Amino acid sequence: MLAYIEEKELKAGDRLPPERELSAELGMSRRALRQSLRRLELEGQIWRGRRNGTILGSRPPTAALGIDRRLGRASPDDILSARIVIEPSIAALAATKASEADLVNIENCAHRTAEAAGDDSWVQWDGAFHLAIAAATRNEVFVALISSFNASRAEGPWRRIRLLAMTAEKRRNSVAHHAAICEAMRQRSPEDAARAMRRHLAAVQTHIFE
Repeated sequence: MLAYIEEKELKAGDRLPPERELSAELGMSRRALRQSLRRLELEGQIWRGRRNGTILGSRPPTAALGIDRRLGRASPDDILSARIVIEPSIAALAATKASEADLVNIENCAHRTAEAAGDDSWVQWDGAFHLAIAAATRNEVFVALISSFNASRAEGPWRRIRLLAMTAEKRRNSVAHHAAICEAMRQRSPEDAARAMRRHLAAVQTHIFE
């Protein structure tokens, strides 16, 4: 996929061909193509929407239901409080709807977060972990919400607070929480997935504001 993008000299904002054409041109199955596209999406190199197709680059604010501007004005405490309400339900739904490929993507993001050396890498893969769970619900509203949450905590007050508050021990705790969420989703238990996600986000709130 990356070689194709380079060969065609595609840039941010360019639209990729439909999956049927792309899979034929690349000589790969639709399933393999979707896995490649999903990984690129988790890494922030493409974004997809039902009416937009597959676009190179990061998801623009207008594609995230226009809520990014309001989140930009919201306090970190407000955003975390909203996440504690919303994301356990997303995790519960994903536990019942995730495909095997979805579970592999979620677990891969959890592993990459655990291996992250720097703050920027941690934020990228932690955000990708939560976005992969939202994507497993097959609900574009949840995907847009989590994309907006990720964008809000990558800059401004969030970045300053995160650099001051997050220690190596707290990150190890988050890694353990991610593993518990993955296990609950593997067991197809919406109740356990919701409980594990709520515990994780409550711990993040405590770590940041204690």
